[in-house]
Amino acid sequence: MKQYSKYAFYTIILTELLLLPVYFMINYMKWNFGKYRKKNIPLKIRKPVLGNFVKVCVHEWGGYKGKREKIIKNIKEFECGLDYQLSRFLKYKGKYDVDLTVTVSESSLMDKKIENVNVIEVSNVGMDFSGYERFYDRIKEIDNQYVILSNSSVNKLQKEFIDGYLDYFKENTSIGMMGISVNSKIYQSFIINNYNPHLQSFFLLTTIDVLREVVEVNGSFPGKGINHKLLLIRKGEVALSTIVLNLGYKLAVVLENGTPFLFDKSSFADNGKSSWNIDFGDYRINAINPNAINPIKNIYL
Repeated sequence: MKQYSKYAFYTIILTELLLLPVYFMINYMKWNFGKYRKKNIPLKIRKPVLGNFVKVCVHEWGGYKGKREKIIKNIKEFECGLDYQLSRFLKYKGKYDVDLTVTVSESSLMDKKIENVNVIEVSNVGMDFSGYERFYDRIKEIDNQYVILSNSSVNKLQKEFIDGYLDYFKENTSIGMMGISVNSKIYQSFIINNYNPHLQSFFLLTTIDVLREVVEVNGSFPGKGINHKLLLIRKGEVALSTIVLNLGYKLAVVLENGTPFLFDKSSFADNGKSSWNIDFGDYRINAINPNAINPIKNIYL
């Protein structure tokens, strides 16, 4: 499976390399003439959630320490880990009913037992998407509820956010998925100026019903069975956001200053020049606290 995923990724890269002149011309036309403007898709409204229930999944690889330093190229180093995620959700005492599950791959590598939490052991094929997929399988038949999918790479900063995020999400029913960081391009590509805005998968807020729609369109949970990290970003992280956008929903990301930034398929007009008013590329590059959950400002509730 790992070899298949690797070959699949490099097949995509080779195809891009062979067709690079074509992609270059398409992007040139987009940027300079807007002739490949994508038509607006009528905004879709989420099916309602009855009650204040939220299913939370935090995925962890067993080899990580409970508290660790995260080092990513071109991004400020920060501390994260499962200990902070458990504290974040287990200490919550707001108005929503939070049901926390931890999915763990290669649990034999863990140096301590996870207590007082639902734990599901999963394969490491698909990494955090393996946990997300298994968690979705556990909840897909129940009534529509809010869902948070996350992993242990969230910044250690502990700020109350759940009530604000869910209140905002509840009020803005055209949003299909909300996150805490965004990327406007695919870095795992030879095409430098590609424009594929997507939420980054270490924290996502959505509903069971939206996930059902995604799986119905994709045929499976995005990223299923992929064991190559670069391919997983394209077929898991990017694909998940792309499908939600294609369904007609908006995506939202909470910026460091607490303001939500929303975009939909109309943002793709002119390759984003006219509507994308935050920095292009990985939002974390210029972040003071990368991967942090920043509370929404009260004026937006």
